[in-house]
Amino acid sequence: MTDPTDPTAEAAMSLLREHGPLHPDEWARRLVAEGHGYLADMEELTEYIGHPRLGYLADGRSAALDALLDGRVLTHRLTEMEISSGILDANPDLMPLLPFDDDDPAAGGLRILFRDLDDDVFDERGALDADWPADAALLLEPDALTGLRPGDLVALTFTGGVLRLTAAENPPAPAPDLTAALTGLVTEDRPEPLDGVIWQLMADDPSLLTAPTTPLGELITAAGYVCDGDDIAAAGFDFAAHRGKAHMATVAAAHHLTDDQTDAVLAFLALIGVLERTPDDQRAAAVDAVAANFGDRFAGLAHPNAARAAFGEAYATAHAGTDTLRSAAAVLRDRGPRRIAPTAHWLAGKAAELDGWTADAERHYERALAVDPNWDEALEALARFASDRGDAVRAIGLLDRVEGAYREPMYDLLQSFLPVDRPDLGRNDRCWCGSGRKYKACHLGTAEHSLEQRAGWLYQKAGSFAQGIEWRPLLLSLAQIRSVHNDDPFALYHALDDPLVADVVMFECGAFARFVAERGVLLPADELLLAQQWSLTERSVHEVETVRPGEGLTLRDVRTGDRHEVTERTASRQLRVGDFFCARVVPAGSTTQIFGGIEPIAPGQRGQLIELLDSNATDPEELVEFLSARFAPPRLITPDGHPMVACRAVFEIADTTGIRRKLSRRFGAADNDRWTWTEQNSVLGVLTLTRSTDRWELEAEAMNEPRFESLIDAVRAADPGGRLREQTRTPAAELIAQTQDNGAHPHQPVDPEDPEIAATLDEHIRRYEQQWLDEAIPALGGHTPRQCAADPTRRDELIRLLDSFPQQDRPGAMSAHRLREALGL
Repeated sequence: MTDPTDPTAEAAMSLLREHGPLHPDEWARRLVAEGHGYLADMEELTEYIGHPRLGYLADGRSAALDALLDGRVLTHRLTEMEISSGILDANPDLMPLLPFDDDDPAAGGLRILFRDLDDDVFDERGALDADWPADAALLLEPDALTGLRPGDLVALTFTGGVLRLTAAENPPAPAPDLTAALTGLVTEDRPEPLDGVIWQLMADDPSLLTAPTTPLGELITAAGYVCDGDDIAAAGFDFAAHRGKAHMATVAAAHHLTDDQTDAVLAFLALIGVLERTPDDQRAAAVDAVAANFGDRFAGLAHPNAARAAFGEAYATAHAGTDTLRSAAAVLRDRGPRRIAPTAHWLAGKAAELDGWTADAERHYERALAVDPNWDEALEALARFASDRGDAVRAIGLLDRVEGAYREPMYDLLQSFLPVDRPDLGRNDRCWCGSGRKYKACHLGTAEHSLEQRAGWLYQKAGSFAQGIEWRPLLLSLAQIRSVHNDDPFALYHALDDPLVADVVMFECGAFARFVAERGVLLPADELLLAQQWSLTERSVHEVETVRPGEGLTLRDVRTGDRHEVTERTASRQLRVGDFFCARVVPAGSTTQIFGGIEPIAPGQRGQLIELLDSNATDPEELVEFLSARFAPPRLITPDGHPMVACRAVFEIADTTGIRRKLSRRFGAADNDRWTWTEQNSVLGVLTLTRSTDRWELEAEAMNEPRFESLIDAVRAADPGGRLREQTRTPAAELIAQTQDNGAHPHQPVDPEDPEIAATLDEHIRRYEQQWLDEAIPALGGHTPRQCAADPTRRDELIRLLDSFPQQDRPGAMSAHRLREALGL
């Protein structure tokens, strides 16, 4: 996505505002004509530009929404629920006017809600119907609609660059007839995006929807069309069938299914539907009908890919119960083609596994192999059971019959536990173990690995169990939280394999307890006992007391005071004495080991994390969110608790004499027309009066928005005739990132080598550095750098923070050297 602050991207948007909607090729040509680059580059820009004010019309043109929507009015008819809750159902009446992000000033303070994502807000407002609203909603103040009645109209207007919601007091304008216009945009055979269609109508008719009139949903219905979610289609269109077809196309692509295999999955889902929804007294006849009509179509389920897709769709999408899956498997086995018998047994085995019936599941998988000795899914399932038993030989033997199985992580792990023969012993020699028995009758062909060595294998067995389909929604939810601060497009994919995510699913979410309960009968006795010990071991915060690089660590559990001698080769080369981290430290035979990753903990986080770990009310999502906060960009706050934002405004001043007097009265005497707003020795803002060529200007600067608003109010009170010419608000983290990466804003149209500009940048950053020394820094546990420099227990954390800054001074960038000097470091 193109950076919307890129000057070329902003120039592209300016072209759309000036010329109206444009096709991408024409848009690119106009950019070239105005000197913005080569045609190929501009074609790429117009193809991939991502701007919050960019919209796409039904005919393929791109539009600047702030220009297109200016002056447009959409209405909505109120319901009792909306009035009482202060929440408006935005779909479809108001949707085309809601393209802006909640944080966009154009949103006018309106917040968009969605079911599932904002259920807590709906519950708080008394909107308890889980099916209402079906799509987006607008959150208002709780009493915003007080005094209105069901059926009254409210109007949402985009005017002056801001969305505003008001009661539609005037009689509504005559309703426009959209029939002819929609006929040319919405075909009979497929739906179209509602926003793009309505934006197209607005672009074609500048007078359309510029005054309160009949709600959009009613206009669409009157024209012979219907809306569903974000889409519009001709009346009578089967949205459910269309979504089902689109979904199956996605499933087919994901599982590499042929048309026949896709058809077989659909037939299976039809069988599932009959079994789930048909009354008991009619079910047998309905199943007979499905078997008669779909019998031949089931043949495609013989392929493992189709079987996997059928099971996943039935269980995860259709939410079929295990009894239904068993019944469906029986129908396939008894009435389907013989070639799908392995699939039938495998499906019955999956249902048994979901119920925790391990022995039954294993029997079904063995029956599948009895019919087809090379059926992949049964081979893989039985290999997992063999691994659980500690039988690496059988597990490897089964996996060797599956194409490509050698690439799986489990395969490499199993290889390390295969038995190794002793070439120095004959078959009839005394066994090396001291049992007195012959080698051939004792350890020939068997492996003897200590519990310490097998601990990692046990953890992998449980991890494989926690990858099962019933745990995937939890894995996905926690992975989304883990990756939220990562802009990598593959971040979510990688987070699914994150050690913390997997470990939390196993322990905090209960997968490990289920594994022990259901698979414990397969585990070797000593591994079962070890697994039960692990179930009693809690995640905790540990301090590193000693380090033996490449060997291990001595740790102190901060919560209990217990000390552990831990065998840990990798982390012992990276951690230092005095470091703190969160992990699960568990017994492993004669040693203690760490599984599930090591999460470094800053000093300021320790107390809150310990509270989370001690509380029974902490949910897994909250824990992962806390431990993932270290990946977030730095969030700087001022001593009064507000986010640090570099704010600047420039006023043209009408009365310099009066404003000097009034500002001095408010902020104290000026120093060469410069007023400094201070409280308790902290600088809260600066005002500077300067003379340009033909006018006086006053520059106001502050480091958070409430202070900035106070400065603006003070200037306006001091000079009511003054004119606010410009203002900027840049989050401090963004400002620091820009200056540290480039020495100046990457796109600012100035030369940082210019002596005058360099001096200005230097002055600005030095003022900011002085403020930073007394700001509460989250990375320092909410303490200021000065406080940490004076506190021996926090000084190391401050030094690490300064070490993370660029060490070479750059124009406009904070200087780690100056900061160290100021702090006495």
